Amino acid sequence: MPDKCIRCGGPSAYPIRALEVRTLPVRGLGGERKIQALGDEKQGGVCERCAHEQLILSLDPVRAAKPLLIRFGAVFAAGLLIEALTFLFLKDNRQVFLLLGIAALICCVLGIYDVLKKAKEKSAALRALPEKKAMEAAAWDVYLDSAPKKENENDLSYIPINEETLARKNGDLMVLYHLLPEIAVEAWNKIHKGDKTDDPSHCHVQDQG
Repeated sequence: MPDKCIRCGGPSAYPIRALEVRTLPVRGLGGERKIQALGDEKQGGVCERCAHEQLILSLDPVRAAKPLLIRFGAVFAAGLLIEALTFLFLKDNRQVFLLLGIAALICCVLGIYDVLKKAKEKSAALRALPEKKAMEAAAWDVYLDSAPKKENENDLSYIPINEETLARKNGDLMVLYHLLPEIAVEAWNKIHKGDKTDDPSHCHVQDQG
């Protein structure tokens, strides 16, 4: 088990085990589909300080959501600018630009509401946990934030291997971690050691089609 924190390199206090999921988005005339496969089991660690800092951040919904709120704020400002310029300078084809600006404003309002709602729900969930469990959850968030997100064209995501995950059914894994049905079954088998091979070439690949 790694003895260094994935974020700062300090002594690890929270060992992390995770199953890597590789998702390849494929865009075609029929829309977007995805090809998915399991990767290797990953091991990492998070130190006490980084986990505590993450927990304090997550308990403050507005501060935790700040990076996304700034992005939505920038788009909202762009939408207002489009509306203002349209009214001031455009005589013809005004309706198209007005609709574009209104759409940007509506998307931003809905996005801000959703981001804050999720941040508040996460804060409430952490406050309801015992301190030890809350710190473990924060350590997992540190790991997710620091782990690679892309490998070539593949999007990378991770399933925690812990007591809570081991108690879940494959249908729960499918919903919680956005897995294709057969990949969810394979993931369940793998985290329960049903898949004995360590050779990534034996990983099942499912194409959503």
